[in-house]
Amino acid sequence: MNASLRSLLVFAAGISIFAIALLPLSAAAEPFSDLYVGFSVTDDSTYSRDGQLIIPSVICVSQCQSSMSPVGGIRIGYWFERFPWLGVSGDFSSFIASWGIQSPIEVQAYPITPLLMVRGRLIKQEGFDNGRVQPYLAIGPSIFITTATLNTGLLVLGSAQNFGSTTADIGLDARLGVQISTAPWFGINLEYRYSLVSPSWTLAGSTIATTLSTSQLILGIGAHY
Repeated sequence: MNASLRSLLVFAAGISIFAIALLPLSAAAEPFSDLYVGFSVTDDSTYSRDGQLIIPSVICVSQCQSSMSPVGGIRIGYWFERFPWLGVSGDFSSFIASWGIQSPIEVQAYPITPLLMVRGRLIKQEGFDNGRVQPYLAIGPSIFITTATLNTGLLVLGSAQNFGSTTADIGLDARLGVQISTAPWFGINLEYRYSLVSPSWTLAGSTIATTLSTSQLILGIGAHY
């Protein structure tokens, strides 16, 4: 793990511990849940096999720069009544970090993230005490459960082989979004999400390591209780 990622994780872990310390204040809170879908873009980075750097294939040309996939997830949390601008949540999602000709290795990622959240409360109206428009920020350390699959050989020649490996690594998850309330209990979310993790797997007897830097654009629906 490089020094910059380590520093970000220490910061994210610190604010998560701060959020846990606030749990006694949650007796009177505003619970919420969100469902979301969107698309994910993972920047292509170099990877190593048994410590040796691998140069990307020229076959994929510009497609080597990134890979795109759908993303979907759920978030459950609450805003504190005493500090209505402050909240915590837990988030689970899934996306493909690399697939097709863009890489010989397909990576399915399942981030599980505790988030510390802060929000603004704009355009307050009757029935919308916290505002109809709520811009928010969220950050936290994430457990990335990743499954890497390597396919080699050709099926028609009878030489096809499939290798798989699953690991769990700690990474960073940060969000910037806005919720627009259409009813006191319902809203629509627009969100940008950035995640960073450095996983490694054992495939075909070799250790594969890389860094996954992923941006996501998300559209979701949210309910407040």
